Amino acid sequence: MGFSSGLRTRVLSSLSAVFLLPAISLGQAAPVQPQPPRSMGPAFTAQDSDSAFARKAAARATMLGQLGKFPDTKGNGPYPATYAMAPNGMEDVVYQPADLAQVKGKLGVYIWGNGGCGYDATSARFHLIEIASHGYIAIAPGEIQSGPKAPVAPADAAQRTAPAPGNDKRATPEKMIAALDWILAENQHQGSPYFGKIDPALVTFSGHSCGGLIAMKAALDPRAKALVLENSGLFRQPIGGPPADDRLASVTRLLSQMKKEDLVKLHTPVLYILGGPQDIAEPNGLDDFEHIQHVPVFVADQPGAGHGGLFAEPNGEGTKVELDWIAWQLHGDKIAARTFTGPDCTLCRDYRWTVHRKRIE
Repeated sequence: MGFSSGLRTRVLSSLSAVFLLPAISLGQAAPVQPQPPRSMGPAFTAQDSDSAFARKAAARATMLGQLGKFPDTKGNGPYPATYAMAPNGMEDVVYQPADLAQVKGKLGVYIWGNGGCGYDATSARFHLIEIASHGYIAIAPGEIQSGPKAPVAPADAAQRTAPAPGNDKRATPEKMIAALDWILAENQHQGSPYFGKIDPALVTFSGHSCGGLIAMKAALDPRAKALVLENSGLFRQPIGGPPADDRLASVTRLLSQMKKEDLVKLHTPVLYILGGPQDIAEPNGLDDFEHIQHVPVFVADQPGAGHGGLFAEPNGEGTKVELDWIAWQLHGDKIAARTFTGPDCTLCRDYRWTVHRKRIE
């Protein structure tokens, strides 16, 4: 059964505010207002805590909105990384170690779904540069639309209208799979800079918000070995009725591709990184966790991180958690595994995180 008209309007309004836009646009949130000094009185209450987390999430959203102005980094891994559009007119941005000849061993592959299922494949450039610097080829479907390598916007850009119907480009599961197909073909093509440098058994799909949902669909591909969802989760109720705004039509189709009953199709370990009650995706992600019974699943939930997450800034905390997850799942790294395993796992002992896990010792 579809939603009532009132509920459908509220859901679609949320989609417009969250899923239609990439993570970087969260910076449009109003700046945090100074709070009056708190008088000495009763003990710190739960309401005080909720308010503090809400202020933290709003401050993070404002900060994230400024990241497009920051210069590029090279990552903190052993292989300084860079990025560029893929060759031959492909609409993908490729993040990789700048000097492939220096890489020891084989490279893993990391395919990313942009926030909002959008086409700004540099909206998470710091995250993807960091991943690449640790020995991965990271690919995001789309174009360079933000950051120092973005084309200069035309003078009349602010006056331009929304894209015409059919021109609203989106990242999709199919484009993520196509990116994987391409890089693995390059691995077998003599003359390619990637020839023989990639291990096709080391494949991760990941993404933020709507991008996490298309990553989940793409990860049904048998070549996937790990899945990471940043601030994402399947809707607990189907999205019923036509979108109130035509601009939401493509995103609504993407969000409806996977349903709760499809979670049984997942075949890889799954990591959810959520931003607490201030994250609009938290209820969906936690509900996914309740449904997943057959594969290892770990939820790392940090109140106050909000829907912008902990991955977008340089050397982000969420990025470090992801790197440990894929090092464990792809490489069997026992040190990285300690972040998630055992009664005293690293995230279990960190008071900032709430963790949930299944099929993980």
